[in-house]
Amino acid sequence: MFNKKVKFKRVAGFCLLGILILGSNTWVVNKLFSAYELPQIQTKGHYSLAIILGGGMIRANQEDKSRINVGESADRFLQPALLYKAGKVDQILITGGNTSIGSLKIDQSNETMQVKRLLVALGIPETKILVENQARNTHENAKFSRRLIDSLQIQGPILLVTSAFHMRRASACFTKEGLHCIPYVVDSKKKDTDLGVLEYIVPSEKELYKLSYLLREMFGFIIYRIVGYA
Repeated sequence: MFNKKVKFKRVAGFCLLGILILGSNTWVVNKLFSAYELPQIQTKGHYSLAIILGGGMIRANQEDKSRINVGESADRFLQPALLYKAGKVDQILITGGNTSIGSLKIDQSNETMQVKRLLVALGIPETKILVENQARNTHENAKFSRRLIDSLQIQGPILLVTSAFHMRRASACFTKEGLHCIPYVVDSKKKDTDLGVLEYIVPSEKELYKLSYLLREMFGFIIYRIVGYA
């Protein structure tokens, strides 16, 4: 905006336009997610515990306070619930606390306890649900989960359940804390089915939104590596 050189402005403008077009293209974003997300696996055998990482599973209550509003990452608790109902998991641990940062970021979802309420409503005994509600980030998810598991002397094998784009960082954090879990990927953002012609050529603001998630996660992973969390 402030550069006086017309040629520079023109080149910068075309570059920004190109980034916008690529970042809103379904095929391009889908390829990026396919390359970064870990693949889904089928469960084999029996597991003593499934750890659910919080984040996006619940939205803050709106007008009707009696309702529980699920978020776009609800697959994180639905899949472990199905595993428990199928007799493949003995217990479920929900980890995640209040992520508010003063007035900069306000989190009123009360996610951990709301997910527990949902699991109980789905028929899972309350005694089979463990709660860790102090963790504010993925590093603390791993740290506090390890502390709770050690105190209860829970033995493996253990499933780690989180969104596909988040699994690389989450798995690395748990391994760093000495808790070796089997990654159980849910909530995949990539599209495995064929794309239509319009998806190849028509820009989509939804893809920009998805791409922002991926870029934030990738930078987060890099930072975690630098500070020694992963």
